[in-house]
Amino acid sequence: MSTTSIKEVARHAGVSIGTVSNVLNRPDLVAPATRQRVLDAIGALGYVRNDSARQLRAGRSRTIAIVVLDVANPFFADVVRGAEMEAEQAGGVVVVCNSGEDRAREHRHLDILEEQRVQGVLITPVDDGPDSRLEQFISRGTPVVLVDRGSGHHHRCSVAVDDVLGGRLAAAHLLEQGHRRIAFVGGPASIRQVADRHAGAAAALGTNGELRVVETPSLTVAAGRHA
Repeated sequence: MSTTSIKEVARHAGVSIGTVSNVLNRPDLVAPATRQRVLDAIGALGYVRNDSARQLRAGRSRTIAIVVLDVANPFFADVVRGAEMEAEQAGGVVVVCNSGEDRAREHRHLDILEEQRVQGVLITPVDDGPDSRLEQFISRGTPVVLVDRGSGHHHRCSVAVDDVLGGRLAAAHLLEQGHRRIAFVGGPASIRQVADRHAGAAAALGTNGELRVVETPSLTVAAGRHA
């Protein structure tokens, strides 16, 4: 199927290409009768504006990217849903990338997102350490927000929770219920959130109980079920 061009719309409506452009971008500058003629031509020809070309000229798209560790994890599904609601109110869209807890795959996604000139990036990075790839986004003016990760850099934004406190509250609740032999399920221990939750739980128990660690290979529903 051939694509209708803005030239064809202009010719069909008997106006200039500039007038069609104004109808699409600044309709208040065009007389009502002329504007309607252009809109009728657009409808008759089935013209669809090439927004990607316009965004490329502007150097920035209306797309916000979310890079998650596991798209099947209900936690990330909720995060994506919330981001999508906010983006929609601002006239943008959200594209989701799944790193699968693989740093090489994460970087491939970031390469493509940079080429697409996304408006911003929300990311739960595979590793907690410094990442030159994310610094490159920030240095070029693309906002980056870490999700479920602490920042540690004054110029890097993040949305996260106090996982030490979370582990402490969970263990304290079980102690209040009279339990003394408690299992901590999570892993791998190299993930900061897991280590922080374990530290909080261990601090809450102290000498009041036994904390048995059942380490999982990943933070997935399947790993949790197996444990």
